[in-house]
Parts: sequence; structure tokens; C-alpha cells
Amino acid sequence: MIAYIQGEVLAVNDDNLIILAGGLGYQVSVALACFAVLPQPGEQIALYTQLQVNPQPQPRAEALTLYGFEDKKSQQLFNLLLSVNGVGARTALAALNTCGYAELVNAIQTANAQALLRIPGVGKKAAERILLELRDKVMKIEPDILGVNAGMPAPAAVNSLAANVQRTAALALSQLGYAQAAAERYVAAVCPELGEDAALEDIITAALKLAAQE
Repeated sequence: MIAYIQGEVLAVNDDNLIILAGGLGYQVSVALACFAVLPQPGEQIALYTQLQVNPQPQPRAEALTLYGFEDKKSQQLFNLLLSVNGVGARTALAALNTCGYAELVNAIQTANAQALLRIPGVGKKAAERILLELRDKVMKIEPDILGVNAGMPAPAAVNSLAANVQRTAALALSQLGYAQAAAERYVAAVCPELGEDAALEDIITAALKLAAQE
């Protein structure tokens, strides 16, 4: 397992770097949007890496891909995306490359499905799964909501934590295509049965099931 690489940048491409290390040139797939400073040829670089096996490589495609990350948090977010059913390594990298770390975290924290739909390979169903499965996990990486304008308003600040979760759930439904009034109605209908301590993903799941019945 190649977990770390340090060497000279030989080339910078749209989604990968060629790094000379130990006399070998490694092609490392990266999300350039996550770099604090864009790497340049001739510079020294150090990356956390992980080797991914492509389950069904296409003709002329590589069976193995080495992914690189400037910091551990970007790597953690990449692996969280991989844990979502239907999200592969290429889509996870595209998410980081399209949004960058901060905007992607903000989109998941605030249930901003519209930001996720900008990612190549992410449709409505995939965006829904990412929001349902990753919000609590992302909050463990970044407990505070990152102050990034991802193109959509974040849920309004409220005094009650339970009310804030409900507002976020309604916002998620509205960004998945439901009218705001209908989204709020579905959430309001399922919350009494779920209780005040219900998790965001449970509220959204129950609200979607209710919406599907109508």
C-alpha cells in the first residue's frame, strides 16, 4: 500500500500530477481545487496517497489508480464519499475537484443538494444518498458549519436544535425538487412520531416515504 509520496512535480494535468520519487514517475490523481497553492512543475511536493483498484477497468484504462491528497481531511472526505452506494473513486474525486473541500463540506452540512448536482456523475438520487448518509459523519470532521457560499442559502438560524434539524430536512427536500411548502408539510407530519431527538437522515427518509405515498 502506497500511503505517502514525496518528490518533484514533473507535470500538472487537469486531474493528476506526475511526481518523480525514488527515480520513478508516479501518476497521482488529485483534486486541484483542494490545494491551498497550486503545485507547479519543478517544485517539491508531499501527498497522502491511497491505491484504488478499478473493479471493471475499461479498455485502455488503468486497473490501478493512485489518489493523492494534500491533507488528511481531504482524504477522509474522499473516503466518506466512497462509502456511499453508487459513488466510485472517480466521482468522489470529481466532487472534490468541482467543489473543493470547504464548499463540499458546506453543501453536505447544509443539505445543499443543488451544489452536489453540479458534480459530474451525481444525479438526484446520488445527491440524496450523500446528504442522508454523510451529514453526521461530515459533522464529526468539521463540527462547525464552514462559512462558504455554495450558491444556495443555508438553513436559517433558530433557537431550537430540533427546529434547526427540521428546517434543514425541509430545505433538503426542496432542493431535491419538492415545493418548499410541501417539503415543510411532509417534515412537520413525520416529526411528531419520530420525536424531537430524531436524526436528520431519519426525518428526510420518513418525509420522502410520505411524499411517495401521495
